[in-house]
Amino acid sequence: MTDNQDDPLRDLNASPLNPLPGAVWLLLAVILGVEAVLWGAHFGLVVGSEGLGWRIEAIQRYAFSSAIQDWMLQNRTFPAMHLVRYASFSFVHGGLMHAVFAAVLVAALGKSVAEAFGSARFLVLALVTPILAAVVFGLVMGTDALGWLIGAMPMVFGLVGAFTWMRWREAAGDRERQRRAFALIGMLLVARLGFGLFAETGPSWIAEVAAFVLGFGLSALFLGPGSWHRLRERLRGGA
Repeated sequence: MTDNQDDPLRDLNASPLNPLPGAVWLLLAVILGVEAVLWGAHFGLVVGSEGLGWRIEAIQRYAFSSAIQDWMLQNRTFPAMHLVRYASFSFVHGGLMHAVFAAVLVAALGKSVAEAFGSARFLVLALVTPILAAVVFGLVMGTDALGWLIGAMPMVFGLVGAFTWMRWREAAGDRERQRRAFALIGMLLVARLGFGLFAETGPSWIAEVAAFVLGFGLSALFLGPGSWHRLRERLRGGA
């Protein structure tokens, strides 16, 4: 019988009405607020018929493009209008279902991670991980026409990496519990595959897997509770 303390889905099964840390609400407000504007514009509820193309325009202006990254690296020029894409792509989605799916996962995972990490480190993890994952995605995709990223799923996978690290650390060397700590990433990848069949296609999984690895690594080295102190002690011990 599996102990509830070791169940990586325990927080995902909790009521979504449970109190959330303010930092999580901040991310949800941006994700759902942007989607509400774009959804309302599409149905003429914001500015009438003029808003019909807002989502396409938002994707063109704020989505991450691997081809644009390749151009910036080739020319060694980094315009602010393109650099903002690294942060903004997480908050522009392809539709209402895409945004809600990501927001539910951010809420469920964010509650656990923010309570353990604290608001500041949680926000650093949630915002920096997708940026770094986009860089990796851009390097892999190069000038490929499919090299576009939108949505908060890389952010979600970064939080999964942090959540997995938390459970792995709590296992304290117990190999069976450490193995179970990675159950969530397996289930989420399956869910992501099923979701992608009707809502999101393309190679964005590259950024999501990169975000998971980065989330785990950043938590272990710098952002997780006590991780920075342990790293300094190791460095001093090796000096």
